[in-house]
Formats: sequence, C-alpha cells, structure tokens
Amino acid sequence: MQVSLEVRKKLATLIGSIISRCIREARMIPYILTQEEAVNILVEDPNQFEKMLREELDSDVSEGDLTLKLDALIELGKIQSLDQFESSSWMKSDNEISPILDLINQLSRTFAVYLGNASTLFDKSFEDFMGRFRDSMQRAGMIIKTVDFTLDDVSVLEEDAKSYLMAGEFLQAFAFDRLLTSQVLIKQVVNLPAHGFTLRENLVKSGLNHPDLYLKLSKFVLRMSYVSHGAWEDLFPILAKLTCGKQVQCSSSQLVGLIERDVIFSCNLLQKSYTELRAWSPAQRRSAIESSLENTVNKA
Repeated sequence: MQVSLEVRKKLATLIGSIISRCIREARMIPYILTQEEAVNILVEDPNQFEKMLREELDSDVSEGDLTLKLDALIELGKIQSLDQFESSSWMKSDNEISPILDLINQLSRTFAVYLGNASTLFDKSFEDFMGRFRDSMQRAGMIIKTVDFTLDDVSVLEEDAKSYLMAGEFLQAFAFDRLLTSQVLIKQVVNLPAHGFTLRENLVKSGLNHPDLYLKLSKFVLRMSYVSHGAWEDLFPILAKLTCGKQVQCSSSQLVGLIERDVIFSCNLLQKSYTELRAWSPAQRRSAIESSLENTVNKA
C-alpha cells in the first residue's frame, strides 16, 4: 500500500529524532577505575569520590568495582590534541612517537564503545518504534510492507545531520549517517532512495565549503580513518575527490600539507613504516603523497 506524503514526512522526522536521541544517550560510558585511579580521586577530590561511592552502592549492577562515567564525546574531542604532534613529528625517533600511538589507542577504544552504544540503542529503539507504527497503521485499516522514501522525504534527515556538522560536531554528524544506513532500518523495510541520496558526500562537501570548517573537517577525516581502525576510512576518498576536483574551498596542496604533517595517516597512505618515511626527504614524502592522492581520486 502506498504511504501518503504526510505519513512519510512524519516518519522521517521521527526517525531523525530517534537517531539524535541515541547519539546523545550513547555518550556516557561506564569506566571501571583501577585501584590507583580510585586512590588518586580520593586524595584530590574526596567529595567526588564520596559521590561515586554512593552511586555505586545504589547501582543494581554493582560488582564491588568503582566506576566512573566518561563522556565519550568529550574524550573523543581529544582527537584535536594530535595537533601538538604535527610540527616536528618527522624529527622524532621511533620511541618518541609512542605518545601519539597511546593517544590513538585510547581514542580508538572510546570510539568503538561509543559507536557500539549508539548502534545498539538505535537498533532497539527503531525496532520498538516500527512495531508501534505498524500496529497503529493496522488499527487504521492499513497494512504496510514497505515505506519508500523519496529524496524530498530524506531531506529532513539530511538537515538533521547537517545541523551537527555546521556546529562543528563532526563525530555526531557522521554517526547520524551511519545509523541511518543500519541493517535494522533496512530490514524494517524503510527504504532510502536508491539513487541521488549521498548523505556522506553531501556532509563532506558542505563542511569543505564552509570557511570555518574545511580545515578542521579535513583533519578529522584523516584522523578518523585510523582512529576508527578503518571503519570510517571511506570518508577519505570522498575528501580527496572533492578537494582535487576543485569543488570545495580546501585545495589539493592544502590537503597534501595536512597529510604530510599527519605521520600516522602518511604511513597508512604510503604503506610504509615510520622509520622508512622518516629517512625520506620532505620532497620525497610530498611527491609520494601527491601520487597516492591522485591514485585515490582515480579509484574513487
């Protein structure tokens, strides 16, 4: 049965609100403190320690460990701390780049938990919602097997995702995109447009055309390719294609410069170890990056 425009619009709006709620609720992650960390909190902030202890005692799932709820989005905001390693990273020894790797490992763990939380919350929330939606439609005498969204319908969802992007909340913007393409949503037969709906690319393009965002977004895309352990590496070909195609404010020379300063991304892109690339001259590294960038664009 064909679903009316009004019902599709309301459904799209509700899906957007569910995704936004799950993104928001997924951010608090329980973290079990080590004995040393607990003692440090007790010494430095006895009031906080007492509050945490009360919360632990009141918890139904307490196993005797002291837990602290981390805000995943604040923790993942530390990705900007990688800026401190940019200027002289190629001058460091192998041992001296270990703080970079430690921070990346920390970010990767937090990212995996955050995205896992958001996905789990969304899958359950969406299944519950679709069950109620079908029941209400059935009571109205309508049996729905599929709901096919048009490009106009999904424009509501794109605006929701872009609102995060324009606020500089890149993680939430692309998490919104990932949840929108979850298998649960597809299995529940809410069909996104087969052609013309390229939310991921539209988000990257919008950010790269914003004077205050394009450099920050470019760095974010590079870093998330390895912080996500490759799960979000598909953003880089989009970035490369738009940048080298001169469709956005960020120029190809700027992108090459950002890649040069990011030692981890450079190693991944060129498939060389840090030791190998450190022995190259800046001109050799830049030439290799330019060549790899061109290959990425051609493949994209």
